Amino acid sequence: MALDFTRQAIAKNPQTAEFYNTLGLVHEGLGEFDEAIRAYQEAISLRPDYAEAYHNMAIAFLSQGQYATVVEKCKHAIALKPDYAEPYNTMGFSLEQQKHYAEAAQSYQKAIQLKPDYVEAYNHLGVVLNELGRPDKAIENYRKALYLDPDYTEVYNNLGIALKEQDQFAEAIACFEQALQREPDFAEAHYNLANSLRDEGRCDEALERYNQALGFKPGYPEALWNKSLTLLLSGNFIEGWEQYRLQRNADLKILTNYHRSGKPRWDGTPFEGKTLLVHYEQGLGDNIQFVRYMPMIKARGGKVVFETLKPLMTLLDGFPGVDELVEYRPNEPCSVKFDVYSSLFDMPNIFRTTVETVPADVPYIHADPVKVQYWRDKLAGPGFKIGIVWAGSPTHGHDRYRSCTLASFAPIAQIDPVRLYALQKGEAIKQIDELAGTIPIERISGEFEDLSDTAAAIENLDLVISVDTSVLHLAGAMGKTAWGLLAFSPEWRWMLHRQDSPWYPTMRLFRQQERTGWPPVFRRVAEELRKTVEGYK
Repeated sequence: MALDFTRQAIAKNPQTAEFYNTLGLVHEGLGEFDEAIRAYQEAISLRPDYAEAYHNMAIAFLSQGQYATVVEKCKHAIALKPDYAEPYNTMGFSLEQQKHYAEAAQSYQKAIQLKPDYVEAYNHLGVVLNELGRPDKAIENYRKALYLDPDYTEVYNNLGIALKEQDQFAEAIACFEQALQREPDFAEAHYNLANSLRDEGRCDEALERYNQALGFKPGYPEALWNKSLTLLLSGNFIEGWEQYRLQRNADLKILTNYHRSGKPRWDGTPFEGKTLLVHYEQGLGDNIQFVRYMPMIKARGGKVVFETLKPLMTLLDGFPGVDELVEYRPNEPCSVKFDVYSSLFDMPNIFRTTVETVPADVPYIHADPVKVQYWRDKLAGPGFKIGIVWAGSPTHGHDRYRSCTLASFAPIAQIDPVRLYALQKGEAIKQIDELAGTIPIERISGEFEDLSDTAAAIENLDLVISVDTSVLHLAGAMGKTAWGLLAFSPEWRWMLHRQDSPWYPTMRLFRQQERTGWPPVFRRVAEELRKTVEGYK
């Protein structure tokens, strides 16, 4: 109807630019973006200074994902009408989609300067400020948007995200709930609420919200992925591993040379007379945790080739169930021929692992005897010897939660007859120099070339105390006494509330009981350590 009326108006007044602009808006409302763009171009040909038509054309290009063109058209509109706020907002959104966050922020700020009650610009500015690592400023802008429009559903969701990143979980949960009160079918808000509930240890409620998100947005990949991790965290391994497998296999971003090889993925059936390639997945600790399945794999077939990371090559040389060990090389195809392939992370699902049936016979990793003797001589002497690790890789998504500092170990450093040895690697090792004279500790990790050296040193220690790192996994896999220091919201493998781990029988877990940081954890560690070394000579 509107389209017919507009065309009739143009037929009567073909030189009126405003009618073509209206025609463009009608086409855009119908999702006919090419037709809309042609109408806007006609309006501009009749009236070259038509700033609104340039901006409307930019919006049409935005709907097509032509972000560079959007910026160009917005600049045309601004040049013609410098106090026009809307093109700054549209240009900011286009820059945001291109991940030019700093430029996008400047554009949104200009829009707000020209139009102080511009609610959408405040919301968008909050998003890019959060991406720029300034959640405090993001929160400030979201609150301004809500002051102007208390029913702006999207802002509640975005504010919740920023508050969660500031560890204000209760406030974040309240924001997501506010969003859902206004828009019950808002899938993203259900998903974000589920993540917050999961990180608060409320797994059953989180799973319910993931399911609601999936009900409103079937196939929602992030919801499916995080649902699988939440199932694992809650101890529901059977369903969790199945969900993990399905979602990971559907994620095109993880396609590798194995997937493109044309070879079938191993489903656990016998493979006599064939070669199975098992490839690593994720980090060093994950490989150490799941390499335990190799003898079980070998029992079902022919030749087993394991492709793993360089730091594990010496440590896993001659590992039971592995016929050939090859090093993973980025951007290179596997160097061996194979008939079927699988990932280490497929194994818990293939072997239908439950909490009760985890293959947990330790030790299943052994240190090189020659290296063990070297470190026996090196560490000879009195004292209760403890190897410590206080920080994981800073690139890990949750490193700020799982890592602590060397200073955190102060409560145990003075306990007699404890002697501390640094198993730490990476930038965090510099903390030893920064705390020189404060915490007595011997730096030994500088001699480690790979994890086989770490293992040999661990074999000569009485205890390993570590945050969630590969060293903690290594100590557990070696059957050594290990104390794991866990954040309030741990990775799925440590589950919730337990002081033990079904994966590592000789490990004890010390968890943050609430989000008060590490001091309470180390007070408990120090108390238990005093009991452990009582009477030790």
